[in-house]
Amino acid sequence: MKSIILTTIMVVMTAVACKSPGAQGAMKAVDLTSKWIVVKGANYVNRDEGQLTFSRFSEETLNAPVSDAMFNADKARTNSGIRIFFKTRSAQVCLTFKPMQGQNRGSEFAIYQDSVQTHVFNFKGDKAKEFMSFKFENSSGDETLFEVTLPSFANVALVGMELDEEATLLPVAAQNQPVYLALGNSITHGVGQGSATFLTYPYLLAKALNFDYYNLAVGGAKISPAIARMMREMPLADVITILIGYNDLMFKDKSVEEFSQSYLAYLKEIRHNQPKANIYCITLTHTRARANERTGLTPEDFRIALKHLVYQLQSEGDTKLHLIEGDKITSEANLRPDLLTDKVHFSIDGAALFADTLSKIISY
Repeated sequence: MKSIILTTIMVVMTAVACKSPGAQGAMKAVDLTSKWIVVKGANYVNRDEGQLTFSRFSEETLNAPVSDAMFNADKARTNSGIRIFFKTRSAQVCLTFKPMQGQNRGSEFAIYQDSVQTHVFNFKGDKAKEFMSFKFENSSGDETLFEVTLPSFANVALVGMELDEEATLLPVAAQNQPVYLALGNSITHGVGQGSATFLTYPYLLAKALNFDYYNLAVGGAKISPAIARMMREMPLADVITILIGYNDLMFKDKSVEEFSQSYLAYLKEIRHNQPKANIYCITLTHTRARANERTGLTPEDFRIALKHLVYQLQSEGDTKLHLIEGDKITSEANLRPDLLTDKVHFSIDGAALFADTLSKIISY
């Protein structure tokens, strides 16, 4: 296990035209149906000659009634946690993406070469609403495994990949990593970390523990029966984290009893569909919010309710169900200092701190 440290990265913000000759000569297009373009973090991938699209959620889940989904489908169509892997000796690579249906808060892509981050490309405003192309060099000049992290708050399709004229894609070896599913709301989705998967706490936690992972959180989400049912379609997980309930408290006006009942049904459905997973239920993290002004209920009321629920299920024999007291492992240091009116979301450093803390707690 390694500590999570934010390091200095190369930031490149200049869009380029992929069809232009580069330092190594002309470039050629790659067939996007190639099996050596490996997508992780999306269980629903569509490949054709013109574009490669990805979704974290099934169409059935995305189209579920709001009363069952308990999330906004446009937010769910974003690419948080999705990564593209490929291997090549090409001295340069050029990628082109286009925006698709879904919320668009800008697109931030990170490039890793043999697990080392080398570039970040950030498209904001109108630049994120058109074709986005960027070119980068192979740092080693030799056979290199590339990882491209997709934006957390935009939905994009890969519509072009170009390599040097003599280069090809090479086989990507299966890594057979433990599988981690991250469930929750905007904290887990990545609000507070721009539109950058690589800055979110589930990504950093997965890196620290060498997990393959899926981010199934949606900004604004409440406890979702539809997502719980969709767990039967996901790979069998080794670890699941659940950080949910803030929106149920503050915006759904649930009573403690309603919260407990809906969480219990949600958890039982997840356990039915993921029988072998170590499930970590995280109580509400530190927040600047004192109480729901309409109901008078506080975050502590929901924390106590979840603790009782987890203890009950543990006593009934679920030995792979665990409790993490979110408020005990977070503080004001995790929250955004730039926006004091934001009462719950982590800053970039706060997300990294949270991931580092979780990496010392979670086992499987």
